[in-house]
Amino acid sequence: MCSMSSDEFLTYWRSFHDGTDNRLLYLKDWHYFKTAKNKEYYRLPELFSSDWLNEFWSLRKDVDDDYRFVYLGPKGTWTPLHADVYHSYSWSANIVGIKRWWFFPPGEEKKLCDKNGHVPIEVRGLPLDKMDVRHFVIEQHPGQIVFVPSGWYHEVLNLTDCVSINHNWFNATNVDWIWEHLQDQLRLVQESTSDVRNTPGWHEQCQICLRALAGLNFPEFLTILKYIILTRWPNKNTTSSARKAIESMLKNSDNSFAALDEALDAKLSGAIDKDPLALRSAGEHQDQWKEVMRAQPTVTSESSKTPEWIRSHDFSSAVRVARQVLKHPDTELLQLAKRPLKDYFTEI
Repeated sequence: MCSMSSDEFLTYWRSFHDGTDNRLLYLKDWHYFKTAKNKEYYRLPELFSSDWLNEFWSLRKDVDDDYRFVYLGPKGTWTPLHADVYHSYSWSANIVGIKRWWFFPPGEEKKLCDKNGHVPIEVRGLPLDKMDVRHFVIEQHPGQIVFVPSGWYHEVLNLTDCVSINHNWFNATNVDWIWEHLQDQLRLVQESTSDVRNTPGWHEQCQICLRALAGLNFPEFLTILKYIILTRWPNKNTTSSARKAIESMLKNSDNSFAALDEALDAKLSGAIDKDPLALRSAGEHQDQWKEVMRAQPTVTSESSKTPEWIRSHDFSSAVRVARQVLKHPDTELLQLAKRPLKDYFTEI
């Protein structure tokens, strides 16, 4: 791995093609859109418009990150076998070039593991058809977008010079995958440190290790859910108006995660006081969003406003999973569930 600017990489690429630099370098995870001045050319299809991950991360001031990337690489560059961060969804849009993808449905990667339980870095040289491993191989051409479902292991090879845009996200349709994966990763952390389980602060340290391992921990995940519940609250004008209200509360606070969490707690408590039946209704009518969708069946190719049926689905799913998180034993031990929110959710 090496660091270089985009200009330096383009200089390398030209040198690669004229034969003066034979290194095979792949520019990955370039956060181009985080600083791009022109936002208009990056618009999402309506069905991808609800993006809990990037929406929440853009609100945070304690981290400078997002999950929208540009990949640039000459012929022969590749991405090793992996499942995406958090077990999120991802899509990859090819702007230039042709890619070959190897896909493995969840669980099939276990058939590839070595005796130590590690998946191989590379599968394209393996006799997969003879190994009884269910898999799919596809080629992606310019202008095509590949959707990667949660938990699917995949490897990617650039058959030609390639430029692609890649985007990770999760929302109501796969939040259960995220929550399940987070619990699995915590179990691994706790099992590997069980010999010091009785040490004071062990549960807190496990959350630190969980974030290092999985990229996310229980406090962050619960705060994401609270943010989604608040910004998708029924009868609110739009997601953006609710977000602006949160941003206004944060203007005079420090940039810490704790300040953001406290602001969300305060705002959410106020919303619940004004409409105490909203959470109960979401808990009792999990499929209400389908009725809203039937009343608004039109799907457009792109949208700047999240449709009401998607907001409804987001809200009910976030409420349901938040309740599961609050009932988890580690949430209790970490005292993440604060009153009055704890009481509101446990009464659903």
